[in-house]
Amino acid sequence: MSVNGKKVLHMDRNPYYGGESSSITPLEELYKRFQILEGPPESMGRGRDWNVDLIPKFLMANGQLVKMLLYTEVTRYL
Repeated sequence: MSVNGKKVLHMDRNPYYGGESSSITPLEELYKRFQILEGPPESMGRGRDWNVDLIPKFLMANGQLVKMLLYTEVTRYL
């Protein structure tokens, strides 16, 4: 609707978009979601440095780009 110039109001019970398939930032929001009262340890750094997916995601691909990434071993940085 917004693409066609209409105004859209998104209402959600969560303070983030996407329901169960969303990513949560900052880390403190993840601790609140799972009702962990003490929050993240300081050793984890700033909460905004983290982006946590609520469901596992993976990318399946096949082609020259994937072969090049595997050949150059850049995948070890993933």
